[in-house]
Amino acid sequence: MAFKGLEHLVESRIQASIARGDFDRLPGRGKPLKDDDLSGLGREERLGVLLARCAGSAPEEVKLLRQIAELREAVARAPEGAARRKLVKALRDATLRLSVLFEVSGKHVLVNLLNGPEQAGNEPSPGTSAETRPPRGR
Repeated sequence: MAFKGLEHLVESRIQASIARGDFDRLPGRGKPLKDDDLSGLGREERLGVLLARCAGSAPEEVKLLRQIAELREAVARAPEGAARRKLVKALRDATLRLSVLFEVSGKHVLVNLLNGPEQAGNEPSPGTSAETRPPRGR
């Protein structure tokens, strides 16, 4: 197990806090915890996300949203050819990864916002086309 040493450290600190009474006056004491938004992730992936949160880094979804915006701009500026096709593929891959993360976390309804304004009944933005937008749905 990759995190055995970390698990031991965390468990020993929890037990020390319990012994000191640090948890005695927490709000919601004795009540079940709310499900977290990471419940669909495996144990090691969940631990990695939690550690990243504690370290103050942006969640992967935020990083992907930024990457998708940059890729869309790059695709819109790129001339036809191999370089543009490579950018379109990267855009589709990033959008698929984001869709999977949203689906796992229950935020899949937000993915429609990424599929382009015509999904909401609006005209596409200048410089966008069906080729530059990520694929819809599954």
